[in-house]
Amino acid sequence: MKGSEIIFKNKKQFHITLVIFTIYVVLSFPFFHENFPESNVFIFNIAINSWDGLNYLGIIALILLFTSLTLAVKSLNQFKKRTVLIGILLATFIPQYLADAYQKTLATGVYAISYKQEFSECDIRKNGDTTLVAECNLMLTNHSNSDVELLLSFIDKYNDEKHDMIKIVNNGAPYNLKLHKNESKHVEIYSTIDASRLEEAMDTGNMKMLNIKIESDGKERKL
Repeated sequence: MKGSEIIFKNKKQFHITLVIFTIYVVLSFPFFHENFPESNVFIFNIAINSWDGLNYLGIIALILLFTSLTLAVKSLNQFKKRTVLIGILLATFIPQYLADAYQKTLATGVYAISYKQEFSECDIRKNGDTTLVAECNLMLTNHSNSDVELLLSFIDKYNDEKHDMIKIVNNGAPYNLKLHKNESKHVEIYSTIDASRLEEAMDTGNMKMLNIKIESDGKERKL
């Protein structure tokens, strides 16, 4: 018997496996560098829920992944466990690597913007008897070779736009920003609001690890 015949039970089926796995990689690509609601389930870094409900495209991608792994096992005579392990490792790391490479080379507009969420923070303090002032600090990077003009607003991790602290920092939203080509920018955003507009009394507040929405040329991302 030839070496390939010893390894493969069905070579054509294995080729189909590779095609399905490639489709999985393509479908899972958009989910990296995006943010999702706080209470969520992630499988291979793909969220089951999006901001609008079930993440159907992500679920389809996962079905394709598990289908490709199942077909791979059925198409082989040998190295079944090893193939599944390699497939899982590739499924975990390749889409993330491709997303990073794309953002830093070919991406334009909102897709070229990265956000260091761990450095984000908003401080809220009272100014006088009736006014609350918010000061937010963010770090954004434009990886493209063109300037990008953005509209930025804040979103709540629990998808509750009525949250008082979100209402304060969003009082002047959307905020107009411009990032020059290949620029990393420390962005400061200030807003004020009449305290009487809030549902609960507040004197001070602080938020970290903020979620934001950026828009440009009719496209948007939630980060």
